[in-house]
Amino acid sequence: MSVMNLDLMPGEELIVSERPHWWYFWKQVAAGIGLAALLFLAWSLDRDFLSSVVWWLAVAVFVVWAANTLYQFVQWRSTQFVVTNQRVAYQGGFVRRTGVSIPLNRVNNVNFQQGVIARVLDNGTITIESAGETGDSVFENIPHPEQVRSTIFAQMRADTEAGSDRNAQAIADALTSQTAGTGGTSVEDRLGELERLREQGLVTDDEYAARRAQILDDL
Repeated sequence: MSVMNLDLMPGEELIVSERPHWWYFWKQVAAGIGLAALLFLAWSLDRDFLSSVVWWLAVAVFVVWAANTLYQFVQWRSTQFVVTNQRVAYQGGFVRRTGVSIPLNRVNNVNFQQGVIARVLDNGTITIESAGETGDSVFENIPHPEQVRSTIFAQMRADTEAGSDRNAQAIADALTSQTAGTGGTSVEDRLGELERLREQGLVTDDEYAARRAQILDDL
């Protein structure tokens, strides 16, 4: 696992950090094979005008291929796909940087796609459906896409459970403060706080009615 230069938030843990699969370079590999064939042709021809033209053409193609391959390698080195216990993040680009950060609580679904070659190479495309204006986010050349998908779902479940625990604790603290906060707090303030808790969905209607009756009984 490689680690990207990602600023983690307080309490955030890195779960997955991957650069694109090496299939990212398939175009450069294919062009390199064609270039090798061109160089072999130039070397095998008789030393005449035609062979000189082919030779210099091969040299020019090699320079372009080498520059493009170097650029793509730098792009590859600066691209990372990350899953933490709070979000899915993507950063890419060297000259022009791009980044996406999707909180786990906004992820609706995660899909992956693999063709025949991609299945053999364990490489694929992951699509994350999320709430908000950004819509679907597509990430290509992700190693072990099925495993990454399962990891994201596992972190989503863990985040939901953690959120439920936080809400339960908030409800308990709020109700405790309603019970213990009789001194120095007016009835109006206590009723207002109770109403706020109901509007936020932290207490049910039954709990609201019971606590309201308790506050009024304290008068």
